[in-house]
Amino acid sequence: MRPPDNGKPPYVARVEKIESDSRNNVKVRVRWYYRPEESLGGRRQFHGAKELFLSDHYDVQSAQTIEGKCIVHSFKNYSKLENVGAEDYFCRFEYKAVTGAFTPDRVAVYCKCEMPYNPDDLMVQCEVCKDWYHPACVDMTIEEAKMLDHFVCFECTEDDAKRSQNGFHSSPVSDSDEKVETKRRKR
Repeated sequence: MRPPDNGKPPYVARVEKIESDSRNNVKVRVRWYYRPEESLGGRRQFHGAKELFLSDHYDVQSAQTIEGKCIVHSFKNYSKLENVGAEDYFCRFEYKAVTGAFTPDRVAVYCKCEMPYNPDDLMVQCEVCKDWYHPACVDMTIEEAKMLDHFVCFECTEDDAKRSQNGFHSSPVSDSDEKVETKRRKR
């Protein structure tokens, strides 16, 4: 929806109801989405560039303020998109505008930095423990991570070394030609 200030990005809302009055003025009842920077606490490192929060803030607006249609995906579905278009957004939290509370109030964390997943950031998965890591958190550049054939995290490498010292050997990493899985989509 068109913001009053042309320098701002468009507002995003879910249309709940469309109605017209006796003079054929069309109005829409909307439920607003907030951007992280519009919420109490502001934008955090783990918020994706296309992340929105579904709020408990309802409003009635003129239908003429509608600029176009966008798609607000669930976090899970957005993470599966191969290509993210300009009209694609995602929502993983509901937001209470008055109190600043979020539902859910907790999310899974990844990596040794213990941050929630940001779909804009590349991550690599350890082939042994299956944990996900940001390249920078394991002393690797993004370019190096993209070129990996295999990745074993430091903790699993140390555990393997300890087992070898005790006479136990872990099974070798598969010799398949598959590249290590990364979390990131094209935009």
